[in-house]
Amino acid sequence: MPGMVGTGGQLRDHSILLGLPMFLSLSTSVWVLIAAGATVFNLAAMQWIIQIPKYRKRQFWMPVIGIVCLGTRGLAEHHTLPETLFLYAALLVMFPLILAPVRGTITRDYYRWVKDPTTKASTGAVVWIAISATVLMTVTGVVYAAGV
Repeated sequence: MPGMVGTGGQLRDHSILLGLPMFLSLSTSVWVLIAAGATVFNLAAMQWIIQIPKYRKRQFWMPVIGIVCLGTRGLAEHHTLPETLFLYAALLVMFPLILAPVRGTITRDYYRWVKDPTTKASTGAVVWIAISATVLMTVTGVVYAAGV
């Protein structure tokens, strides 16, 4: 069995022996379930976060765009399906985690901008989005690099 080593008649997983993350040992079917759960989480959370009707409808495209972009990237770079599904799930969970804390500010800024197009976005919301996105992408990258 690939990835397994024998020790005294017992098989042990390389990822456990090397201290790598457990996601390496998850099967593809488990990653499909995780990705499906991330999709449902994203769709439900974004319906709550996005309070502007015309944008609420558009956010349903996010999973489709994620599948196309990350699927194409995975094929081009010859990644395994679990690796691609990990990145997809991380991406879809990331958006609600970034936007939920500032959802009221985003909505308020949007309606102010509609009334006066010279209105600037709230500095606090922009800083939160930039910092939290950077932190979450870094964490995702580190976990992914540890798993490759």
